[in-house]
Amino acid sequence: MAAIPSPVVAVKINEWYKHIKRFNVKEAEILREEVRKEIDAMEEDEQAVLYFQLMEFRHQLMLDYVQPSKKPLEPSEYLKAVEGQGKKMSGFLEYYFNFFQGMYEFRMGEFVKAIMFYRRAEKRLEQVADELEKAEFYYKMSEVFYHMKQTHMSMYYVTLAYDTYKAYKTHSIYMVREINCLTVVAGNYMDLETRDKALTCFSLALEKAEALGNKHIIFRQLYNIGICYQGLNQITKAVSYFHQSILEGEPIGEKLFQVYYELIRIHLNQKELIEGREFYEKAKEQLALHKDDLFLDMLKVLENLFFKSANLSEVLACLDKLESPRGLPYMEDLALEAARFYTEKGRVDESVKMYEKMIYAQKQIQRGDCLYEFL
Repeated sequence: MAAIPSPVVAVKINEWYKHIKRFNVKEAEILREEVRKEIDAMEEDEQAVLYFQLMEFRHQLMLDYVQPSKKPLEPSEYLKAVEGQGKKMSGFLEYYFNFFQGMYEFRMGEFVKAIMFYRRAEKRLEQVADELEKAEFYYKMSEVFYHMKQTHMSMYYVTLAYDTYKAYKTHSIYMVREINCLTVVAGNYMDLETRDKALTCFSLALEKAEALGNKHIIFRQLYNIGICYQGLNQITKAVSYFHQSILEGEPIGEKLFQVYYELIRIHLNQKELIEGREFYEKAKEQLALHKDDLFLDMLKVLENLFFKSANLSEVLACLDKLESPRGLPYMEDLALEAARFYTEKGRVDESVKMYEKMIYAQKQIQRGDCLYEFL
């Protein structure tokens, strides 16, 4: 039996990748099995084998996103064969290696490492001919820079992605990407304290999500609009949108603890302790089902402030647990919350300590700039 030509297998891997990006799990699984069989019968081609190994890793990233596993995804299981055998990768494969590794680091909350790998991938981006593939890269860059509070960098990359996705909006998957871009733009506007512009973007994203009938995105955009109104100090509207998001998200099994967390803060700040406690208990129930150590630590800050004696050392200990790339923005936010709490109680020394903690968190976020690769 003649060996299968490697370009034939490469084309099938490309098709497999299209389904991975669209989260078409069933179709991706079918193509994965077909490619596995064809790789065994393929003519010798080192680059095609490396491409297959990289796609195995990307496939697992998709599965881990759709159905998160309790066991952390180990990239070594999929990438060791690629980077550990001393094989020379083509520029095209170098791009995918670094791009996928960056996605993995982002998924793990290692944002600086993610940027490092994305930067390496960017040096090989000219090897990618597909404009939609480039848009995918630009979107991922905008996403990680948004999380690192590098607002202007995020805006630069998200604009590049958005312009491409708009041109392909006839396909539903690219309209979803368009919505994702609008969400990043809105988040950046929030960081720039231009919440009126953010509200416009979130509202447009909600409109597009409703046109698609995508309930998961509708839930997320209702929550985002609630956050926006909360920042504009239009609390009644914020609460209304948070409750709408709960009504939308509950039947489809969405994780609601973020919504509950915001409602806890609103009610406690309005001295509505009964309502605050009610949503606190709901958040704890959610976190028992969907374990998230970061949000548990955030709840403990609120618990120590509002339901206990607000002991400074205990509150600081809870805040210290938030010191991670993912947790630092919440540390900044909750330190400010605590500072205002202590000020209102006339506990000036504790308030000063909390403002110092807030400034510390801001500096740690900014330090991310100094950790990027230069060469």
